[in-house]
Amino acid sequence: MSKKILLADDSPVIQTLSKKIFQGQGYVIKGLKSGSKVLEEVENNDYDVIILDIILPGIDGMALAKKIREMKDEKKAKTPIIAISGNYKNYTKEDFDEVGINDYLIKPLDYDALVNAVKKYAPK
Repeated sequence: MSKKILLADDSPVIQTLSKKIFQGQGYVIKGLKSGSKVLEEVENNDYDVIILDIILPGIDGMALAKKIREMKDEKKAKTPIIAISGNYKNYTKEDFDEVGINDYLIKPLDYDALVNAVKKYAPK
């Protein structure tokens, strides 16, 4: 069975590229452009990995990660989260650890690094 990825990023370019790359790798990927839709999506569906942009319309990635970690469903609360951001200098590793982010990558994205990060948490 294919592993499922949820991608939350408001960039159409990142959405399109990520979908092509991960589908080519055999993953099922769903993209959302708004932070406020992410919680509803995670509550209603199971994912193997969540890729979260830190800057999102609605709710930012840091707040989303914290809310996901606080979910009552333990499986959902433990879903690996990979943060992606161009503003990573505004945050320390401790900031990411505090909200439960497992890994983070800097934009512009290195897609090889992103694929490797996803494979680390959701091996096929």
